[in-house]
Amino acid sequence: MNIQPNKPLKLNHFVIALAIAALNISCTMIPTQQKHSLAYITNQGENTVSVIDTTENTVIKTIQVGKAPVGIAVSAQLQRAYISNVESQNISIINTQTNAVIGTIQASGSPVGLALSPDSKTLYVADWFGNHVLVVDTYQNKILRELKVANAPAGMVVSPDNQQLYVANRDSNEITIIDTTTLDIKKTIPVGKHPYGLALSTSGKWLVSVNVKEDSISIINTETEQQQRLKVGYHPYCATFSLDEKTLYVTNTEDDSVTVIDVATQKTIASIDVGNIPEGINIDAINHRAYVANWGSSNVSVINTNTNTLLTTIKTGEKSRAFGQFILSR
Repeated sequence: MNIQPNKPLKLNHFVIALAIAALNISCTMIPTQQKHSLAYITNQGENTVSVIDTTENTVIKTIQVGKAPVGIAVSAQLQRAYISNVESQNISIINTQTNAVIGTIQASGSPVGLALSPDSKTLYVADWFGNHVLVVDTYQNKILRELKVANAPAGMVVSPDNQQLYVANRDSNEITIIDTTTLDIKKTIPVGKHPYGLALSTSGKWLVSVNVKEDSISIINTETEQQQRLKVGYHPYCATFSLDEKTLYVTNTEDDSVTVIDVATQKTIASIDVGNIPEGINIDAINHRAYVANWGSSNVSVINTNTNTLLTTIKTGEKSRAFGQFILSR
């Protein structure tokens, strides 16, 4: 083989070609899709749901639902949002991929609070005037049972192990605990006056009842059932925990604020001014923000949970409530 010193080998061309091909592949690889969240806000005054992209803090869709929507529960697993419509006495089912209504479940009485089981197989519906909890199969979209509870059931949460359903009965001043396997009532826990919203920590250790009529919350250790009553703002309505369970946020409807509580010390660490008559509140763990639906000002306040300061306000529909779990992360 005659190798000429001033003439490159053909092998060098091959190596260069491989390098260029590899570079092209690396430049055209599809990037990993980042998780993002959507907030579904029920607007009772105009029979709609506003869909907010929480990354951009803009409304990306307005969905027509039933009459007087109040409660909401969302499922990333099913890609669904369930909306309780009090006056039309039904549940609207939204496909969260298309943000369109794909079905309706007729409910007796006045559906208000909603809660999904952790596996999303069961939807629980609080019938406010009928004093019942409806048990719905989400795969068949059929009501399986009606469970008698106390007076004016409102907020509900399900334990992370899917063993217990907690129901706040506003006019009975107590929480009903239901065994989700047998659907029998296990016990009742007395709390403050007019419990409305409920919040459960990620681990299920801490249960909070928001007591509207006495301007307080009841913090219950679900393992020991010991209860501590704390004063908050005027006419508190809903509450939510941070994902790490260290912080609790409570909306106060009569002084237009959110009370921020350190769970370990059970002391108030901040009070944040928001919109008029704040009701529903949820945490977007991806963006480190709390979203507050303001019924009186028909908008949503966005709180930076790192600094506990107001970040921005988003205009939504008339009389925004968002009672329940309304932030969907996917």
